Amino acid sequence: MQFELLAQLIVSGIVLGSFYALLGVSFGLVYQTSKIFHLANAIPFAAAAYGAVWSASTLRFPLWLALIFGLLMAVIFGLLILVLGYFPVMARNGTLLALFLVSLGISVAFPNLLQIVFGTENLPLKTYGADGELGSAFDNNVYTWGFVTITTIDILKIVVAWLVVLGVVLFVNRTRFGRSITALRTNPTMAAAVGISTKTVYIVVFALGSLIAGIAGLFVAAEFVANPIMAIQWTLIGFIAVFFGGIGSLLAASVGGLILGLLSSLSSLYLGVQWTPVVVFGALFITLLVRPQGLLGKAAV
Repeated sequence: MQFELLAQLIVSGIVLGSFYALLGVSFGLVYQTSKIFHLANAIPFAAAAYGAVWSASTLRFPLWLALIFGLLMAVIFGLLILVLGYFPVMARNGTLLALFLVSLGISVAFPNLLQIVFGTENLPLKTYGADGELGSAFDNNVYTWGFVTITTIDILKIVVAWLVVLGVVLFVNRTRFGRSITALRTNPTMAAAVGISTKTVYIVVFALGSLIAGIAGLFVAAEFVANPIMAIQWTLIGFIAVFFGGIGSLLAASVGGLILGLLSSLSSLYLGVQWTPVVVFGALFITLLVRPQGLLGKAAV
């Protein structure tokens, strides 16, 4: 085994794992609070990417404003799913299965809507320069340290992902409203009895979860392109990270994502890149067989 290759794969795994951690926290925050299997989390992911691409190319927004606009679209679409999709079902005492079917239906319909509005082609994130021409939004510089290479976006993924994870964990564990989230997640009946508004908590949680999904979507649009089906595979990765790391903890979900990223990267030492989904789902399957509560989760009592 070559040391140079191993060092590069570890760095690549940390980059990928940090991105997975971001997805895990986004999915986990909503799932742990509402128990809704929120596949429609793919919608704010894609909405952020398309919002940034469209505002930069059509409204001629500078990059920073296009990114903010994309995040705003992510939050708006996330709350629309909650208010127009989930709340009406909850008001009629719908089951979690009914809520899942609503989420599934919306997540299937939205890519078709994107195709109708924006077409089926891939859309890169471009901004107008000082010369009035539409060009690359920024230079994704490549840096080399010894045997290892890393790009600007890779560095941003690591830094932003773990700042977001730390911020969300501190918000949930150290703030008064965060304790309301924990109370609702732990005992919804008791939380309601002491005056905690379920709807208010859900609105904040979905807004925050959608914002985080939007950040992930912006990374994909900036590094690659925006396309109608861009979010499906990443949403599944977020779900896997939550159950792999541990359902009951956001920190466990983020660590689970990091481990999955390292496994995915290091597996290429022996397997081709095309086997990465097999490695990810295989790791989840084996973990749930041995520890149904996840690697860092606590067993139910």
